[in-house]
Amino acid sequence: MSKFTSGLNAMLLLSCAIVIGSPPALSQDTRPPATPDDPAAGVRAGAGTKLPIIERYPDRLEARIEQRRRTLSTVRSPTLSPRFIVTLTKRWQPAQTLKVAFRGGDTSLHQEIATAVAEWTQFANLKFDFGVDPATGKYRTWNISASNFAADIRVSFDQRGYYSLVGNDSTNRTVTRPGEESLNLQGFDQEKPADWKAVALHEFGHAIGFEHEHQTPLAPCDFRFNDDAGYVPTTDSFGQYIPDNQNRRPGLYTLLGGPPNNWPTAVVDFNLKPLPDSHAYEIGPFDKASIMKYFFNDWMFVAGTNSPCYTGGENLVLSDGDKQGAAKVYPRAPESIRSASSLRAQALEAAANVKNLSPAALQHFQDALKQVQDR
Repeated sequence: MSKFTSGLNAMLLLSCAIVIGSPPALSQDTRPPATPDDPAAGVRAGAGTKLPIIERYPDRLEARIEQRRRTLSTVRSPTLSPRFIVTLTKRWQPAQTLKVAFRGGDTSLHQEIATAVAEWTQFANLKFDFGVDPATGKYRTWNISASNFAADIRVSFDQRGYYSLVGNDSTNRTVTRPGEESLNLQGFDQEKPADWKAVALHEFGHAIGFEHEHQTPLAPCDFRFNDDAGYVPTTDSFGQYIPDNQNRRPGLYTLLGGPPNNWPTAVVDFNLKPLPDSHAYEIGPFDKASIMKYFFNDWMFVAGTNSPCYTGGENLVLSDGDKQGAAKVYPRAPESIRSASSLRAQALEAAANVKNLSPAALQHFQDALKQVQDR
């Protein structure tokens, strides 16, 4: 499996990437390469090519995120939109040191991942602390029996797919638990995919608070959600929807609504449609070269290769836009840090004042607010 090569054309979320809206994934990521016998690409699969399952967050995470979404749906502020409030509460504090821990994998793998993702900190005013033991060279680890968070970012390799909680959701007890992963890289401890560095950069992008680029309100992605006119539902030996005998193609709702993924329309929308428009996206214009944008085959767009969202291949490195965005969200200049901290404090105060918050949710927002105020 690989980041853009492990599920159906990188169509996992999820957010993912986790966003206020519904089960995520802001970063649930699996992304398969285009193949000449792709059932949805206009070639009848016949004996066929079995589509991979597009991983989503585990049900336990989805349920908690949905509950959080409902709870915060009433958040209000005289100056900030609800969406922006939630986005700000999930960010880390500029200049913060984030502890990272692994469960599984060996020291060599840990070192490779640590080295690859450190690129984010060249631009974002954040630090990753991998807890390397100077005597043994071993990296910090975490375990499933922990009662307190061993690290801000807890990496595992044994869950299905690639995904990461967004920002400090990784330490929010209403979303996750100390004995649970916050970021998963399936199979890296067995064999790293060819594009493993891009996978790691993408998932750690979520971990520091960034969502999917193709879902920003400015994204011009003209996804082909509906079937070609006159399409006759046709399936292959696996029950997967394929072009009919006139080569009319199923749309994404039909294709992903059938085996093996069986996604309801709402889940397809959540993974692919733009997030609500708000002031949460102050970083800049849509960046088709972003490491946070999935690769999608041309058949997924109405305009095909002419779609403004189409790229001819995977985005494997941080784009200039990624670098600029990281520097803007996590600035280094003292005045910019004060401005960012003030805005985040407003959001945390608004969230903490939501009625009927659970004790864990209230504690999370209060702790984050205290951290902002103490700096």
